[in-house]
Amino acid sequence: MTVENHTAYVRRLVEQGGPREPEYGEFDAWTIRINDAVRHGQISSVELASLRSSFGEVLTPATLAGFAFTKPHGYAGDYEIIDRIYRNHISRDPRFTHWDRHWQTRPATQAVRNRKTYFHKILDRHYERRSPLRILKVATGPGRSMYEWLSANPNASVTFDCIEIDPAAIRYASDLNEPFQDRITFIQKNALRYRPNAKYDLIWAAGIFDYFNDRVFVSLLQRLLPAIEPNGELVIGNFADNNPGRAYMELFDWVLNHRSANDLVAFALECGVARERITTGSEPEGVNLFLHVAGKSGR
Repeated sequence: MTVENHTAYVRRLVEQGGPREPEYGEFDAWTIRINDAVRHGQISSVELASLRSSFGEVLTPATLAGFAFTKPHGYAGDYEIIDRIYRNHISRDPRFTHWDRHWQTRPATQAVRNRKTYFHKILDRHYERRSPLRILKVATGPGRSMYEWLSANPNASVTFDCIEIDPAAIRYASDLNEPFQDRITFIQKNALRYRPNAKYDLIWAAGIFDYFNDRVFVSLLQRLLPAIEPNGELVIGNFADNNPGRAYMELFDWVLNHRSANDLVAFALECGVARERITTGSEPEGVNLFLHVAGKSGR
């Protein structure tokens, strides 16, 4: 297909209000072809910009895809789009409803919701073994994962320290978690410059490491390792290199460093962690992987 053909295809979808469910496979395959063509230089940056412009108002914050593309908070994967994913937000505007419905049914989107469930199960496991618990959350996002767990466990003796650079994200998460403000401390700081001065039963970093290159990943991991309690653990999330939605995300400029489970293990080994302390996991879609590092006396 020529760029003109691709543009015509997009405009047809826009005119009909987005892809319908029977068209999802065709549209997803099209995003892969576009991504491959861009990577191989068959579509130039100018042509890609023109193709994106053919989406018109679809690529405004009115849709989830447009929110990812325009980055109204200044960065990809911000607290607001993550919370829209958590809440299964669908635009009520008929021009955008089908675009959002498609977005919310993709494996990568479901994986984001699944990682919240993954976090809750880890919290449950640790809390069943001992309390009180002290948690370090690296990159707060909307704070909904804490809110939902604390709402289900209102009397739990658990405290959270949350490292977050974005003051708007802190305000959002703080407002949401107002009923539990006595158990959550927000620390406005760049995670890359933060050095924990306490030890934690659980260190959770599920939505930040896949924005870092390998060198920065290892550097931050090395900084967090001393903060794990002997029977605690550090859990780092990262999108898998077989993410089927990668082309779709990159079409709308949501770019991550995708990695394999072996990559995650290798990073921990590079930091001097003994192999027996390292495990990996994934949520049901297999799109979000998790590196688990047990405390030195863990297991």
